[in-house]
Amino acid sequence: MTDLKPYEYYLWSPKREEYEANEIPDDINCIFCSQAEDDERISKLEIYEDDFLMVELNIFPYNTGHLMVVPKRHLNSLTELEDEERDRLFSMVAKVEELQREVVDPAGIDVGLNIGEAAGESIQHLHVQLVPIYGHDRGFMETSLDTKVMKKSLPDMQEEYKDNVEILEGYWE
Repeated sequence: MTDLKPYEYYLWSPKREEYEANEIPDDINCIFCSQAEDDERISKLEIYEDDFLMVELNIFPYNTGHLMVVPKRHLNSLTELEDEERDRLFSMVAKVEELQREVVDPAGIDVGLNIGEAAGESIQHLHVQLVPIYGHDRGFMETSLDTKVMKKSLPDMQEEYKDNVEILEGYWE
């Protein structure tokens, strides 16, 4: 048995309180739609954007280098996509996989969609998540302290991805 007290299992992050104090304004119905409209009240860590979609870092990443491909048009399901939109979306997903392999060199990549709250959807707007998986994701902090450690900051990841953005350009020609 251990003499640790319950509060010793936490990783303290006082900046989280500051973040949580910044509530989403009542007039914003969808974070992704607001990002697509360049609403300055909603932060976005953009890697690439065109008339149809955005590629951005997840600001609450499951792992270092976690990217999302988000159609700009508000959709809640794959069934709402036109054929060409679906083809463009998944053409970009393939390019984002290529970008992640080049920049972060993962052992694997989880690609997923959560459609509906019961499926884990936290933002009701269709988006594809690409989460890099690394060979040493289960170290001491994760297994002993149940704490996820990110190898790089979000701004550093954004810069590294943007330095290789040419991989994404021309995804739909």
